[in-house]
Amino acid sequence: MTTLILSAGGAATFGERMEVAGLNTLLGMGMAFFVLTLIMFVIMLFPVVFGERKPKKDTRAELTEKSIDNTISQIEENEAQMDDSELVAVIAAAIAAFEGTSAEGLVVRSIKRRGSRKQWQRA
Repeated sequence: MTTLILSAGGAATFGERMEVAGLNTLLGMGMAFFVLTLIMFVIMLFPVVFGERKPKKDTRAELTEKSIDNTISQIEENEAQMDDSELVAVIAAAIAAFEGTSAEGLVVRSIKRRGSRKQWQRA
């Protein structure tokens, strides 16, 4: 029957001392891991012991999403209120001038706005 020696005496060989050092290292690391795991579980029990958490305020992503939705709805309202008849007349006149015909036969079906990017950025 073998007994576990936690400290090697002065007469121990190098191999025995290394074995004891390895066991001490494993024991120390194991205890640290166990204590940290125990602390983790204690922290996880705080909401149960001390009551429910208060609802968090809106996160940055939620605030950004709300502001984008608000901005889009405002833009849609403004676009619905704008009268595009002048814009349609200008576009029809430009197309007619380009083709060399009159603008009476042209029908503008839709107008899509492009961003204010410069020509080199579209390439």
